[in-house]
Amino acid sequence: MGLRKSGHALTLIMLYLVTMIMRAAFYATIAVIQDSAYMGGMMSDWGVAIVLTVYPLTELSTVSLFGSYSDKIGRKPILVFSLFATALAAFLFGVASLEFITFLLAALFGIGAASKVTTTLSMIADCSSEVDRARLMGYYDLSTLSGLAGGYGLAVILIEFGLTPSTILFAAAGACAISGIVALTLIRETASVGGAEVSMMRLLRQVATDRRVQKMLPVYIPIISLYGLVISKAEHIIDVYFSLTATNMLILFGMLGGSLILGIIVMGHLSDHLMKRRPFIVLGLIGFGLLSYLLVANADSFGDVWNIWPVLPALGFIAGAFPPAAMAYLTDISTEEARGSTMGVYSIFFGTGMLIGPLLGQFAYGTWGLFPGLATAVALLIVIACVGTYFLEEAAPQKTAVAEQPSA
Repeated sequence: MGLRKSGHALTLIMLYLVTMIMRAAFYATIAVIQDSAYMGGMMSDWGVAIVLTVYPLTELSTVSLFGSYSDKIGRKPILVFSLFATALAAFLFGVASLEFITFLLAALFGIGAASKVTTTLSMIADCSSEVDRARLMGYYDLSTLSGLAGGYGLAVILIEFGLTPSTILFAAAGACAISGIVALTLIRETASVGGAEVSMMRLLRQVATDRRVQKMLPVYIPIISLYGLVISKAEHIIDVYFSLTATNMLILFGMLGGSLILGIIVMGHLSDHLMKRRPFIVLGLIGFGLLSYLLVANADSFGDVWNIWPVLPALGFIAGAFPPAAMAYLTDISTEEARGSTMGVYSIFFGTGMLIGPLLGQFAYGTWGLFPGLATAVALLIVIACVGTYFLEEAAPQKTAVAEQPSA
């Protein structure tokens, strides 16, 4: 296992744990804000939309700074700051009584997200080697997805059971604060700091002018936009179009979630074993793209798709090839001194996609409906991402070179 052989097992396990807790607290807060009971119904739909726009914009505008700063002073101080910043934001959301205050708190959320993602990814990259990079990054994606689904879903369930929004938000804040204490006490610094003075602007220029990073733009941004599009429209599509029973709906999401997790684990190991990233990126794009198109384009006649249900977990498994290979690729092309800056680029990709996807989805659906509007938007993003992979260069070290290294 990559965890055992990395020599950083405790640090990595704690990183995955605090990532899951932070994401759960983050998305539980998002779920509460979207509920009509929040602030006694004073939060308007436009207010929610502004909150969901401010935090990714703030993340985009600060992520490079935090990434480069982590290269300069170390990862751990910024990681701990990010967890307490997110805890503070969740707590203040619970006591806020004016809508415009939530816009400021959304900015604090964005700062917490920016500082958390860059440092966590950089620390995992610091602890990884060529032989375990994809699987360790895959475990990070699992912790992120678990936190997202668990936090959002649990908040929705707790609201249905009658818990007040403030109670849920205070619990989310407490959990995130505890994760900050865990990070402070149990996670070790992984960056080499204290040497020559490092210029943050030079690190940013170094990453921004890297042709390999630039070639990632048409691949990563469309696929994350697709993710954002599906997330933003999932609840509406399910409510309006899906005719499955509650039990079948649970089975559907259980199948997709389980197959995706299995795919991330298996495909991450294969990517490391074969020392290949690009084929797995392409395979994952095709799987996720086909799955998204199948669910969106056939939502109004989903019973026909349900009749061939084995196709769904198969595509979910294939989609699992993308996250570990994509993150390992980003690490492969990074240098040790600029790793935080490079991981900041990923956050820029993610934030940009999460802005484009929902906006594109709303425009396409509002103008042309589910089909051809939303289905065409999904197909367009898939095509752009797949074409973009043609220009990517394989970045994984050659297997022969790795074999010559002494074993761990």
